[in-house]
Amino acid sequence: MTPFATGLPSRRSRSTVALALPLCLVTIATAMSLGCQSWITGKKEEKHQKEMRLMKEKLADPDRPRLAGEIASPLGLTIRRYDAIGLVSNLPGTGGMVNPSAQRDMMLTEMRRHDVLNPEMILDSPSTAIAKVRVFVGPCDTKSDHLDVLVECSDECNAADLRGGFLMPTILREYMLLDGKNRSSNDKTNASGDFVSIPASLCNDANMNPLRGVVIGGGKLLEAPKLGIRVGKEWRHVMVVGSIAEAINKRFFFKDGGRQQKVAEGKNDWHIELQTVPKYRWDPMHYMSTVLSIGFRESDEQVAERIEGCRKLLLRRETARKASCELEAIGKGKAIEVLMEGLLHVDTEVRFHSAYSLAYLDRMECVPVLRDLAMEEPAFRPLCLIGLGANEHPSAREALLGLIQESEPELCYGAMTALRQKNPRDPAVLGEAIGDICQLIHFPSKNHIAAVSLEQQKEIVIFGSNSQIDLNLELSPSPTLRIAPLSGGLLRIAKTQLDGEVLQSIISNDLDSFLRAMPSINANYDDVVHSLDQLGVGKHLSSQVAMNPRPRAGRIYQRDTSEDDPVEEVIESLQVDSSSRAKEIPKRSWFSMTWMPSLIPSKKSEDDESDSGTNMEEQEGSQP
Repeated sequence: MTPFATGLPSRRSRSTVALALPLCLVTIATAMSLGCQSWITGKKEEKHQKEMRLMKEKLADPDRPRLAGEIASPLGLTIRRYDAIGLVSNLPGTGGMVNPSAQRDMMLTEMRRHDVLNPEMILDSPSTAIAKVRVFVGPCDTKSDHLDVLVECSDECNAADLRGGFLMPTILREYMLLDGKNRSSNDKTNASGDFVSIPASLCNDANMNPLRGVVIGGGKLLEAPKLGIRVGKEWRHVMVVGSIAEAINKRFFFKDGGRQQKVAEGKNDWHIELQTVPKYRWDPMHYMSTVLSIGFRESDEQVAERIEGCRKLLLRRETARKASCELEAIGKGKAIEVLMEGLLHVDTEVRFHSAYSLAYLDRMECVPVLRDLAMEEPAFRPLCLIGLGANEHPSAREALLGLIQESEPELCYGAMTALRQKNPRDPAVLGEAIGDICQLIHFPSKNHIAAVSLEQQKEIVIFGSNSQIDLNLELSPSPTLRIAPLSGGLLRIAKTQLDGEVLQSIISNDLDSFLRAMPSINANYDDVVHSLDQLGVGKHLSSQVAMNPRPRAGRIYQRDTSEDDPVEEVIESLQVDSSSRAKEIPKRSWFSMTWMPSLIPSKKSEDDESDSGTNMEEQEGSQP
C-alpha cells in the first residue's frame, strides 16, 4: 500500500516538516527580536533628540551662562605628593641599624626585587640609613621634569647624620587609604642623588638638623598629572562640552615640535582634558582662572557687552582680578584696550592685575609696571617676575636684565631665574660646570652677592666681581671638611674620604678659586653650601652670601588704609560668575598672592561622589 493510499505523509515528508518547523520558529523569534530592537532604538533616538532639543533651547536663552567657569569647575588643580622609603649610602660611619618594622620589610622587599646581595647586612651597615623620601608635584609639571626630593631619616633607623650621603635610586608612588586598606599607585617618580642638609642660617631655631635635607633636582617625573575641567550636572551634554572645548582651542594653542597642539579635548559629556600652555606653567591658578573665564557660543555683540562690564569691574580692586582674567580670555581688540586703561589706574592692585594679564598677551606696555612693582612691592614680586618671564616681547628680557643689577638678593636672583624660565638657552644664564658638583654663573654687577641655590638646580650665582676670603681661624663646615688659613694669602682645604685618606688642596683666598678646587678633594654640593654659609655668617667673605634668595609667594599686600576698604586675608575659591554682566558690582574683598592650594581638604561635592569611579578625582593637596 502506498503512502498516498493511506493518507499518511511519507518519511521524506515528515523529515521536511521536522526541519521546517524550527526554521519557522527561528524566523518568528528573529522578527520579534528585530522588532523589539527597533522599538528600543527608536526610544533611544527619541530621547536623544529630546535632549538635543532641550539643550539647544537652554543655549539659545539670552540669560544663559556664557563663561566656562559658570557651569564648570577645575580638576587636578592640586599639589600631588609621592612617597617612598629609600636607602642613603656612602655615609662616613654615621648610619645605623634599622629596627624590625614595616619600613624595614618594605626596604628589604625593594632590595630583593632588584637582586641586591646581602640586603640584611647592607641595612644594618654604619655606612647606610633608610629614610622617608617625598616629592611634591605641581599641577602643570610635565613628564621628565626634574623635581626636588625631600629626605628625612626614618624613625626606625638610629643613624646620627646623613650629611655626605647619596640617595640610592628610589621609586616613589602615591599612597592612599581605600576601603580601610593602604593602596599604592603605579610608579610616579624616580629619585636619586646627593643629600644636602639645610644650613643653620635658614633654620627657624638656628640649629641644623643633619637628618633632614633635600636632593636638589633629584626626582624625575615619570607621569604628568592630569589637568581638566568638570561640567556641572545641569549642563552635562556633548554639545556643551564640544562648544567649550572649541572656544578654549580657539583662544589657546601652542607649538610642540613644529606642530600646533590643541589645548582642550572633550572626553565625554562632562570632562574636558587640558594641556598646559608652556608660558602659563609657572602659575597654574592663573591659567585655570583664564580658561574658566572663556566665553562660549557668543555673538560679537555679547562679547562687546561683557567687555563693557569688565571695564567697570576693573576700576575696583575687589573685582579687578576677575575682570582682568575675563579680558585676558578674550585676548584681542577692545579687551586689550581696557586692560591698558587699567595700567594708568591709581590703585596698585588694579595696575598689577591689568599688567599681569597683558604680560601673557605679550604686550610691551605692561613691562614698566611689572618692573616697578617687582622693585617696590615684595607681595607682588613673585608674580611680577613670572609675568616678565612669560612676556615674549624683547623689552621684558631687557627689564629682567635691569633687575639683575638691583642690590636686593631676592630681586636679582629672582630675575635671573625668570630669565631662565623665559629661555633656558639664553647666553646670560648659561654657566660652567664645577666638576659634577654644580653650575657656576657669573653676572657683571656693581653689587657683590653670592647666591646659593637650594631648589631646582645646584648652582652658585656670583653677582659682581670675584670675592676675597678673609679667614683667620679654621672652619669645619661638615664633619669631613676643613678650611684653614695659610700665610701669604693662601687657604688649605682638606676632606677625609670614606677609606680614611685625606685629600687636600692649597688655593688662593678668593671665592672663584675655592669653588673650582672643590672637585679636586671629592667634595659635594653639601660641602659647598655649608662652606659658603659659614663664610657668610662669620663675615669672612667680602661679598654678601644669600642662601636660596627666591621670591616667596603668600605675602599679604598692605593696602592703603586711608581708603574705606579694610584689609582682609580672604582666599577666594576658584570660580567665575556672571559679574561682568551684573547690574550691581558685588561688594566683597579678595586677595591672594599664592596659587598653592589649601592644606585643608574640601568636602566632596555631589559631582565628586557621582564620578568617583574616574581617574580624574581631585587628590588631597599638600604644600611643601
